[in-house]
Formats: sequence, C-alpha cells, structure tokens
Amino acid sequence: MDSKFPATGTGQFLALLSPNVPDTFINDLVPRQQGRGRRQQFCAAQLYRTHLLSVLTPVHAFNQLVCLLPEQRAWRRFAHLSNRREVPDVRMLHQFREELGVSGLRQINEALLAPLLPKGASQELSLALIDATDLEAACCGHKKRPPDATPRSERPWAHEPSRAGRVSSLWATRSTLSGSGCELIGVESCWCR
Repeated sequence: MDSKFPATGTGQFLALLSPNVPDTFINDLVPRQQGRGRRQQFCAAQLYRTHLLSVLTPVHAFNQLVCLLPEQRAWRRFAHLSNRREVPDVRMLHQFREELGVSGLRQINEALLAPLLPKGASQELSLALIDATDLEAACCGHKKRPPDATPRSERPWAHEPSRAGRVSSLWATRSTLSGSGCELIGVESCWCR
C-alpha cells in the first residue's frame, strides 16, 4: 500500500507535522514559573514536542530518547532545540508530564482537533480519533522480579539406585585445608646480609 506521507520518524515526516503543533497555546497553558528557584531552560512547547518524539520515532523510552537526541538533527529541529549539547533530560520530561497532567493533555488534543473539525458540522459528518491519554504508562516497576518458573518440556530422569560395580572417579578427591597470606620474617631468620 502506497502512502502519501513519508515514513514515521523520518525528518520529512517531522517537518510535515511540525507546523500543526500549537506552540503558543501550549506555552499559554503551562507558563514559565517566575520568581526564585531554578530557571527553566526550555519552554513548554519544546518539552511537549520532545514528548511527541517519543511517540513519533522508533525510540519509546525517555532515557534512550535523551541519549539519541544530540545525534539526530531532524529530531532537534522538530523540538526547536537549537544546541546539540543543551537537550532536556529525563527529569525535566517527567516533571513536565506530571505538571501538565491528563487535563492538560486533553486540552492540547482539543486544540489539535479544532482545525480538523469544520465549523458548524452537521449530523452527517463523523470523525474518530484514538485518545489514549487515560491509559496508564507501562512502567509498573516489576523489571527486576525473578522470572517465572518454566515448565519442563521433557520427562524428568528416572531415579534409579546407582550400580555398585562402577567406581566413581571423584572418590579420591579429598578436601584439604589450604591458606594464604604472608607473615613478617624476622631479621634473624634471613640468611642474606
């Protein structure tokens, strides 16, 4: 099937999609904090565009996105990041997502939908878009749990008594004490002058 659009994640696709992101609406929705404290290095639109990169590119984890962002010029151009050394870190992305919340994501989705829906739409027109803002992220914290026991695919060995006629080759091996370390040798026991 031939598509009119370039492949997802390519620079051409991101350049085609970039004008449709409502940057001024996002910056008005989440304004920069004024006053004392840590200065925000990136505006809300840049952080939102970086979030979109985790969906629009083959990278689906913030850690991997932050590692690959300095190398990908098209990704930085889409996120309006001018310097390859100054990219948002994982902490910034998580804090932005927490600050924006589900209601903020819904407001941005409605702003994205507004140009698609005609004004004064009649009953005959229907449009369906998938909205996954209410779904939980796949970060349940069970990464380091032990793997489940897998059932055996073959029958276990039969337990038979060993034959007395055979001699095991390891019978002659015995445990012997051994030690390591060093002791100071007295001057009187040293034979060289």
